[in-house]
Amino acid sequence: MQIQIHRPGDRGCDVSEHAQLIRVHEVAATFYRRELINTPDGWAAQHLRDRKLDGVLAPGSPWRVGYAPDGWSRLVGYLRRQGFDDKVLLDAGLASPTRNGYLIDRFRDRIMFVACDIDLHLVGFVGRARGDRVRYLNTPTTAIYRKSHALVGLDAQRDRLASGAVPVIVEGVPDALAVGQLGANWAGVSVCGTAITRQQAQVVRRHATTDAVIVALDGDFAGKTGAVRSLDALSAVFDQVLVADLPATLDPASVFEKDPDRLLAALSAPRPLVDLAIEMELARWDRVRDHISGQVNAVRAVAPLVSRLPANRVASEIARLSRALRLDSDIVSREVLAAVGLRTEQRQVRRRASRSADAADAAADPDCSWSP
Repeated sequence: MQIQIHRPGDRGCDVSEHAQLIRVHEVAATFYRRELINTPDGWAAQHLRDRKLDGVLAPGSPWRVGYAPDGWSRLVGYLRRQGFDDKVLLDAGLASPTRNGYLIDRFRDRIMFVACDIDLHLVGFVGRARGDRVRYLNTPTTAIYRKSHALVGLDAQRDRLASGAVPVIVEGVPDALAVGQLGANWAGVSVCGTAITRQQAQVVRRHATTDAVIVALDGDFAGKTGAVRSLDALSAVFDQVLVADLPATLDPASVFEKDPDRLLAALSAPRPLVDLAIEMELARWDRVRDHISGQVNAVRAVAPLVSRLPANRVASEIARLSRALRLDSDIVSREVLAAVGLRTEQRQVRRRASRSADAADAAADPDCSWSP
């Protein structure tokens, strides 16, 4: 398996500009961190304590959580004094221009979390507001930041992942923090959305040392749908793709806040994500399963998912589907075997295409890709 790395030139800036943008983010992160630590009685620190996430306030915490102070240009003024010009601030997405031509801070009165790229460089931020403002604000797309490529929490848990922790894919940043409080067996990684992209999955796989990954999104329908949408991207790079079952109305951070042991139990007993995918696909056909056409269409819809199961589970799943759909087991078996054959053929095509692409990349630039 090879994972493509986007180099600075691929995103519209040269190496020196890329380094400058990363450096200004590092300086901004230090500023935000100092603001949080120096205001222990502020709402940001209190919010973290209220949610039992105060471990990130400890001086030695690897989580570089900070606070963007209220005021129009506190960060802009600080970065100017550090020698950065206005163009860098704008290019980095840390400042915004007003109609009068002044620069103001993009992030104001927000808890700040750092977002990193595949090399764990700090390339952007996610800011959480209080009150009725837009809850989460991300860095805009820049030469070094794309939301679909960046992740929150990966840099803070690099050592844990290197020691064999199972990555846990979550939606929100507080969810990643909550997982991070549970001990060394898991590493929460936020995708800042309801489904992980292929690029993000590749980034997580690069830094994980285990073949398993757990998806822990909200327990409601939207969360389950997002988890299932992550199946293809994660299955492409992980051998075991699991899901933690959470209460229908709670996200991981809320579960942790109410009862940390409940979140611990959910992560300790995950099940294959493909099982959830089969359940949800069958549920889509509930209204027409009284008709033979609906039954056949239902089994055709779930057959590709059954083909993903370990070989020792396929027979029992065929029997279960036969009973659930009231179809002859031979019909179910035929559809599943057809899906297995198609899946094998598609996998072979992808492998051939991947080898051809890798060979072309290596010929063009031997340093452009990474092989585990």
